[in-house]
Amino acid sequence: GEAVVPVANCDVKEYNSNPKEQLPFKEFVEYWRESIGNGYRSSRGCLYLKDWHLRRSGLLPNAPASGIAFPEQDFYTTPVYFSSDWLNEYWDAVASDDFRFVYMGPKG
Repeated sequence: GEAVVPVANCDVKEYNSNPKEQLPFKEFVEYWRESIGNGYRSSRGCLYLKDWHLRRSGLLPNAPASGIAFPEQDFYTTPVYFSSDWLNEYWDAVASDDFRFVYMGPKG
């Protein structure tokens, strides 16, 4: 719940994209529950968690120096049909980045 996540406001356009803010994950979940309870409406607009590097430490306060925020968790398994995950195989080998993202939010 304390992880800080990137959240886009889908009701606002900046250039050809939506502006993002950083929120604690638990605050985003509270927003989402409120939105569902109000028929998918909120005074905050339509917020969508977008491009969250779940395992990366840069999005957590006081994260370990290993570069992995949740080292004990294996959040990602490449589906068998996409098992040639060449992009992440490279980045895992050099241990500097990844292209595994989380997207979630209410319908709308």
